[in-house]
Amino acid sequence: MRSAWLIGWSLTAVLGACSMDPAEDPIDDPTWGDGKEDGASGVNIAATALDVDLATMTATATIELERYGHVKLEVGGLTITAVRDERGNRQHRITNGTLYVSNVRSPLVVEYAFEEKDMANGLLPGGSTVIWPYFCGNVFPCHSQPADGTTFALAIDGVPDGKTAIYPETIDAESPPYMLAWAVGKYTHAELGTTPAGTTISVDWLPGGETAARAGTKRLVDVFDWYERVLGPYAFGDRAGSVSVIWGEGLYGGMEHHPYWHVAKDAMNDEVTHAHEAAHGWFGDGVRIKCWEDFVLSEGTTSYLAARALSVVGGPSTEAKVWRDYQDELDAAIEEGGAPAWPQGCNRIDIIRDNLFTNLPYMQGAFFYKDVATAVGAEVLDGVIGRFYQAHKTQPATMQDMVDFIEAETGFDPSELVESRLRKQF
Repeated sequence: MRSAWLIGWSLTAVLGACSMDPAEDPIDDPTWGDGKEDGASGVNIAATALDVDLATMTATATIELERYGHVKLEVGGLTITAVRDERGNRQHRITNGTLYVSNVRSPLVVEYAFEEKDMANGLLPGGSTVIWPYFCGNVFPCHSQPADGTTFALAIDGVPDGKTAIYPETIDAESPPYMLAWAVGKYTHAELGTTPAGTTISVDWLPGGETAARAGTKRLVDVFDWYERVLGPYAFGDRAGSVSVIWGEGLYGGMEHHPYWHVAKDAMNDEVTHAHEAAHGWFGDGVRIKCWEDFVLSEGTTSYLAARALSVVGGPSTEAKVWRDYQDELDAAIEEGGAPAWPQGCNRIDIIRDNLFTNLPYMQGAFFYKDVATAVGAEVLDGVIGRFYQAHKTQPATMQDMVDFIEAETGFDPSELVESRLRKQF
C-alpha cells in the first residue's frame, strides 16, 4: 500500500489454526488453539476458491488444506450457514469470530453471508474490497497471517447493470490472504502496452477520471518492464494494472491487490503510487512477510523500488523530485512518531494498535536502501534485491533475511544503517 490512511478500524485478533491429532475432537473445548501463532505453523491453507453473489451478499468458500486435521478460521464479519467437507455436513463452533471444525477432510466448504463495511475493513460502499491487514474474515473464511500463503480462484455474480467487476479469476502463485480483492463500478478500460516479457499493463478509471489515470500511468509499462528485467518474472499472470477505487473520506494511496492493484481515485494522478503498488508484485505479495514486524520488508522495499524505477525511466529530474518528496514524508513521519520501522520480535505486536502502520517503515526503509546503494552502488543493489526475490518468491521472508543477504552478497555490513534507520524509536 502507499501513503498513510486515517485509521478508524475496529481491531480483531490475529487468529490461526493448528494441526492436532485427528483422533481428538476439541469442538467443545473453548481453549483449543489459544495462543499466538508463530507465522510458520498457523492454518495450512493450500487454496481458496470463492463463489460470490453480490445481489444476495452470499458466497461459498471451498478451502483446500495442506493436510487433514483440526481447523480454525477467521469469520468475524460473516454469517455462517453451512459447513461441510468430503464426508458431508460438519458440526462446528463459532467463538469470538473464529470458526472451529475438527477432523476436517479437505476440502472444507463454507457457505455464508457477508455485509458491507464502512471503515476499510471489507466490502466498502464504493464497490471495492479492502481487507488489509487482518480483515479477510469480513469477506471470506481465512487465516490473516501473511506468512500462510494461498492460491485463489474467484467468481462473482450479481453485478449491477451498467457496472463492471474487475478481479482476477485465478491467482496460481501463493499469495498473502489480504491480496485478493474486487472492484465494481462504471469503469473505462485502457490497455497501456505490453512489456517485453509479455505482461499486458492496463488501467481502469471511474467516470471523470481519465486525465488523472493517464497522467499517473504514463510510464507504468516502462516501470513494470524494469521490475521484470531487474527483479525477475512477474508471479501473478500475464496481465496486470491499476484500478481506480472510491474508499471514502481521508483514505488516500493504493493497495497491493495484484494483479489488479487498487489506487484511490484522488491518487490516480500520482506516478509514485502506481509504481509503488506495482512493485508489491515482487515484495509484499511476491515475497510475503513472515511477521508483522517485517512490514518494512514489504513497504520500505517497494518504496525504494518505486523511486529507483522512476529514476531510471524518468531521468535525474524525476529521481530528484521523488527523493525530495520522500524526505518531506520522512520528516513528517518522524515528527508524528510511532513504532520503529523494524521492531524487534515476530508477531508480538498489533500492526495497527501498536502504531507500526505509519510512514516510518515506508520512508526509513526506502532511505535505508538508498544509503546501502550509496555504499555499494545502485546497480549492485539492484542485482542483490533481484536475487533475493528469486530466492524467496512466493514464500515468506524476514527483514533480517534481507539484511543478511545484502552483507553476504556485497561484503558491506549494513548494521549501522539498521540501527540508525530501522531500529530507531521516534
